[in-house]
Amino acid sequence: MRSLPVLLALLVASPSRAQIETAGALLDSLRAVAAIGDDAERDVALDALWDDLVAAGRVPFAAGGDAVFLWRGAAGTASVAGDHTGWSPRPAERIGSVWARVEAFDPAGRIDYKWVVDGSWLVDPANPHQQWGGFGPNSELRMPEWVFPDETVQRPGLPSGTLSGPRTVASAHYEHPVTYRVWTPAVTGADHPTVYVTDGHEYADDRLGALPTVLDNLVAEGRIEPPVVVFIDPRVGGQNRRSDQYVQNPGFAAFVATELVPAVDAAYPTRAEREARVILGTSLGGLFSAYLGTEHPDVFGRLAIQSPAFWVSETAAWSGPSIYERVAAAPDGLTVAMTTGTVNDTEEGARRMRDVLAARGGALTYLEVPEGHSWGNWRATLDVLLEALLPPRPVARGNRPTDGSLRLVAFPNPTAGVLTLRAEGTAGPVQLACSDALGRTVWRGAGPEAIVPAGRMAAGVYRCVAQAGLERAVRVGTVLH
Repeated sequence: MRSLPVLLALLVASPSRAQIETAGALLDSLRAVAAIGDDAERDVALDALWDDLVAAGRVPFAAGGDAVFLWRGAAGTASVAGDHTGWSPRPAERIGSVWARVEAFDPAGRIDYKWVVDGSWLVDPANPHQQWGGFGPNSELRMPEWVFPDETVQRPGLPSGTLSGPRTVASAHYEHPVTYRVWTPAVTGADHPTVYVTDGHEYADDRLGALPTVLDNLVAEGRIEPPVVVFIDPRVGGQNRRSDQYVQNPGFAAFVATELVPAVDAAYPTRAEREARVILGTSLGGLFSAYLGTEHPDVFGRLAIQSPAFWVSETAAWSGPSIYERVAAAPDGLTVAMTTGTVNDTEEGARRMRDVLAARGGALTYLEVPEGHSWGNWRATLDVLLEALLPPRPVARGNRPTDGSLRLVAFPNPTAGVLTLRAEGTAGPVQLACSDALGRTVWRGAGPEAIVPAGRMAAGVYRCVAQAGLERAVRVGTVLH
């Protein structure tokens, strides 16, 4: 048997323990330590390896597209459950006194997870990164190319908006009283757009949606027009009634559109136009956004949809109209921004709705991220939705040309944030798309003007295309970080 100094020398040889480059190399190191026969020497070697991993923030370990979930401690069984497993536990391998589970992810991905140790569901004690959900905190795996959403953290010195106390009102259309709170921006004016938010109690929570913080940052940076935001709470008498309110409920939709909207417009300096009203929701709330926009298109012209649970209106238990059919038949003029994760999220339904919306020819911003059905996903994509639906008021540039010669303008270019694409030279519907250097489509939208979330794309050169009938225009956009 090799002596402890020799084994340690092997473990600390270049690269160092904290600089292990691959999942395979990490597993080899763990197995080498577990093979040490002397208990004291094995404990010393494992302590050294483990402490280096923890100090370097590499528990869980992530390299390239691989992740190794790691648990150290006495246990009869240990499994990992998370977004990637549909929260069904997957068993880990025991390597000495360490449990390891290897999984493959998108290098830019992020997921929520928990360890299940001897039947108990636990956050990872060696991982400081957590993301709260509706049932409390989960541990968070951050892959190497994932970009932290800075706009979700309150920046010192920025003016903050004001969130009112709760207000509860009775409804003539919905059978239960409804509670809501109103956020007003630090920068006030005479005619703000409005955003109505379902699951408002969670969107307003800094541990979950962090929407007030995101709003403060985007407003202060001039990235959006300052809105008035209405946070609608689905809880009634301690019971969450979201599944009743959001699944194509005409009474609740009528309350929002014909009772709440007039009350807010009367009490706040809002712009009382359908084009200046946004309905925002996630999951069932995303379904409600699409439903409200088709039920009351004269009131809401802009729809913000995150990880939409469109499947609910497609089940055998649902006897009402398909949400896809409703959207396909809706009047013209809807502007939609939609995001979804691709790790056991709602990507199938979102892609189907994306195609329905694209066929309609309306303005569409669509984004997929390699994450799950989680507030970590939703809070980090709020800026994309808000920038698409609440752009700063443009400086007048005169009439856009419609001479039949399609042109594509991209600005600012290069960019480190958002890239605005504007098609000129046609009055007809325009489809927009951007692809990377390998020809992979990374974004799709509809024009004549749309915002590309370039800040969430890798640095590089992208080929952006506008298609209007048989005409096509191309513009190269450069993303810098």
